[in-house]
Amino acid sequence: ACTKKLDDGLVNPNSPDPSVASADLYLTEMQLRFADFYNAASNFGGQVSRMYQMGATTYRNAFSPESFNGIWTSAYTGVFKQANVLLPIAEQQKKYVNVGMAQVLKAYTMMTLVDIFGDIPFTDANLGADNTNPASEKGSDVYTKAIALLDSAIVNFNRTPGSYPGIQDLFYGTTGTAGAARWRTTAKLLKLRALNTTRLVNSSAATQINALLADSDVSGSISSSANDFEFKFSTRQTNPNSRHPRYNANYTANGLAGDYMNNYYMWCLAVEKGTGANSDPRLRYYFYRQRINYADLTADNLGCLYSNAAPPAHFPAGMPFCAIPGGYWGRDHGDGSGIPPDGNLRATVGIYPAGGEFDANQNTSVSLNRGGQGAGIHPIWQSAFTEFLKAECALKLGTTGNARALLQSAVEKSLAKVIGFPATINVVPTASFVPDATRQTAYVNKVLALYDAAPTTDAKLDVIIKEWYIAAWGNGMEVFNAYRRTGFPKNIQFTLSASPGDFTRSMLYPAVFVNLNNTAQQKPSPAVQVFWDNNPPGFIK
Repeated sequence: ACTKKLDDGLVNPNSPDPSVASADLYLTEMQLRFADFYNAASNFGGQVSRMYQMGATTYRNAFSPESFNGIWTSAYTGVFKQANVLLPIAEQQKKYVNVGMAQVLKAYTMMTLVDIFGDIPFTDANLGADNTNPASEKGSDVYTKAIALLDSAIVNFNRTPGSYPGIQDLFYGTTGTAGAARWRTTAKLLKLRALNTTRLVNSSAATQINALLADSDVSGSISSSANDFEFKFSTRQTNPNSRHPRYNANYTANGLAGDYMNNYYMWCLAVEKGTGANSDPRLRYYFYRQRINYADLTADNLGCLYSNAAPPAHFPAGMPFCAIPGGYWGRDHGDGSGIPPDGNLRATVGIYPAGGEFDANQNTSVSLNRGGQGAGIHPIWQSAFTEFLKAECALKLGTTGNARALLQSAVEKSLAKVIGFPATINVVPTASFVPDATRQTAYVNKVLALYDAAPTTDAKLDVIIKEWYIAAWGNGMEVFNAYRRTGFPKNIQFTLSASPGDFTRSMLYPAVFVNLNNTAQQKPSPAVQVFWDNNPPGFIK
């Protein structure tokens, strides 16, 4: 043995050197960590924006600094760390689509961290022992770097790679130039999203947005939902569990749903524009009722309805309170009361986008392997969102397009997406409950009538944002950003408490940041605004 060279045997196969790692396997890991990050971001934004139920009486108590440790870790040691190692490896291996995908996911994560927290560490972050206390950068600078990263991704998607990721692309699952083109379009749409998000502080936003709208990739993206940017889950239950996280939380072996649906959000679909056959056509897709009425009502499980309690004095007439007709058993915004034994009674997530059950009046509690068995999606950016964005910009900035026509197109695309979704995961809803074309057209006409009757530009914008709010089900970040940017929907439900404190204009910094970084300083309150939110204090509730 002394005469032989054994140096090659010193490499531990269980701890390979990153320089010889697979760019495809790194990409897979990064995509999974990105999905975790997105899910947490959507949850936080959706709770304060009434998409999901916020179970605290004040905004300050809704989340603690410890609440954000997971999303911070997902971003910095998940998305950013994986991307930083992947990029040079993929470049060396000429896997340019992998490079571009990593840049897109990294850029989205950068912008979303700013949207949630404001100023964050970036340039000095993830340097290991070279800098263990990275200082925060201005959110505006991080946004600028994220947009530059998207531009770099666009260049990489136009290069001819040595190979394509193919089925390891967990978003589009395509290979060849078609897959690269979809990612190139996604990068441009995320640039468009960034320009709209920051339009209040960007005097050249209209010119920049018009330039993007003239791009053939952007203009063509709305023609097909095939370009929708969404993370796809499967029906696999174990090793690993790859089902939608909201399915996992609500379709359980013990038959108890884990989440409360937000009463205001259900009211928007089940009541606001009409009830029964006149309700929103997406209602039975979004929510599954374990009970189709309140026959099981007791003082213990839905006391406010049982006792016919009056709404809080600060609620205006017509604002939803306590319970939504038809068995849509949820909770009001800011209801921090104890949890009664109603897990087998409350309404829960439906087939879209969580891959749950389509509501066909089953009147039965949840259980494992129901409906789409968890084969849902994270709806990160869809063709309908692009149309809503264009409508908002046309109305407020005078950019290309007619706001009314764009609103109509957006709603139609959302309806088509939701109603067509079960077929994409091999589920056939009960035909008698599927909204036909007449009902869909009637809903669109209601929206257009509201738009036409709106007396001011802001009132018309309220209609647009309200419909985007409804169409964005499953994407709490879009509604969180839109609410801070516009103040709409205007009729959003108040907190049950008359004194909930200032609305969350940004989240508190995570404990892992302020406790372990000597440059970090906690915010005085969640009322601190991010750089693109220049609306006055108290603008929203």
